[in-house]
Amino acid sequence: MRASRRRRSMAVAGCLAVLLAGCGTGADLAKTTGKRTTVPATEGLDAGPETGGSTPPPTGDDVFSSASLRRVNPCAIMDEETMSGFGTPARSRLRDYALCSNYMKDPGGRDLNFTMTIGDSSLARKAQGALKIGGLPVAESELDDKTACFVTAITETDPDRGITVQIGSDTPGGLCEPGRKLLETAVTKIRDSRPELDVRKGSLVDLDACTVLDDSVVAAAIGDGPGKKPTGLHNCTYNTQGVTFRVEFSLGTDPDELAEAAKTTPVDLGGVRAQQRSESTSSTRCSLSWAHVPFEGAEGNAEVVKVDFTRYDPQAGEDACAKVQTVAKALLPKLPQK
Repeated sequence: MRASRRRRSMAVAGCLAVLLAGCGTGADLAKTTGKRTTVPATEGLDAGPETGGSTPPPTGDDVFSSASLRRVNPCAIMDEETMSGFGTPARSRLRDYALCSNYMKDPGGRDLNFTMTIGDSSLARKAQGALKIGGLPVAESELDDKTACFVTAITETDPDRGITVQIGSDTPGGLCEPGRKLLETAVTKIRDSRPELDVRKGSLVDLDACTVLDDSVVAAAIGDGPGKKPTGLHNCTYNTQGVTFRVEFSLGTDPDELAEAAKTTPVDLGGVRAQQRSESTSSTRCSLSWAHVPFEGAEGNAEVVKVDFTRYDPQAGEDACAKVQTVAKALLPKLPQK
């Protein structure tokens, strides 16, 4: 029963993310990434209508820049001492580089499902008046039935990123306040001590998925002038002419271990074994994934690379997997040495 309640809460949270993002994948995803801007910790955002001049000036590589946040361990923020302040915690689970969850009980026995995302870019954010946490402007959203609340400290604009705490429960009400408190702890710990992930030599953790490849390599696979947009701190999406191409670095299970269940096919990328999956229904899709280095302490056991091609209106004779393999082979030499 408890697991069922958790799944429903997370599903509701995911629905809110989609709603706040506007449910669109067209012009917004095709937007070319502009100059990255870090929001100063002592300044807010214009709470009025958005204008072309409302983006704060760059502040350089400080503790809230994407480059610095990539190594932050969210589960080190959500340690037992911190989570005990909200009731009886379970074990905080590292689900990806920048994603940690703790499904616990408050002092009255109510389920509290906390999830923290560092560098979150999934929500449409707008600072709300003078509300700030640790000097950072804040966006806050709550479901109409008050069973989930999202609180984001905005760290960058253009592209938008933030530190988000989402908290859900089957028992509605009173969820935003613990979300704000955990977010305040996160901002303070990142500023004062920046708890880091424990990674091996050759880790992908520091890579910017939107800059690791030459744009010309992706353009050769999907067409000229692709727009690209970071999704989180470790993934990038390219879009052009009805095609989406993704480069993703994540923590997960070694794809070789999932081959049978996932119905993938092994492919040799010139000394690196990858798992390939292709689909051709209403769209054409091909993806390649492989384990780069082992990782301990997460829900998965490896740092995983994935490249994925999707054409929404299939073209006769197009070999999507050949294109994915070409990009993957160009990506391999760009990855850190093990």
